Amino acid sequence: MAIWVIEECIRCGGAPAVDGAGYCGSCHWAVRAEVEEGCSRLSAYLRGWAGFTDWCRVRGQSPFA
Repeated sequence: MAIWVIEECIRCGGAPAVDGAGYCGSCHWAVRAEVEEGCSRLSAYLRGWAGFTDWCRVRGQSPFA
């Protein structure tokens, strides 16, 4: 089994990798912030669809028709 050792950051390529994912210290936190923002946006999007489904149900319509 091969074990990959990542020496440079996979995101910026300009600093040594310091975590298991291959990011440097700065990119590690930047990526975490981007993921959190993406999860927040996805959650808002799904809440919108849930609201639309409820809106359709109140009117006796299917949201999939």
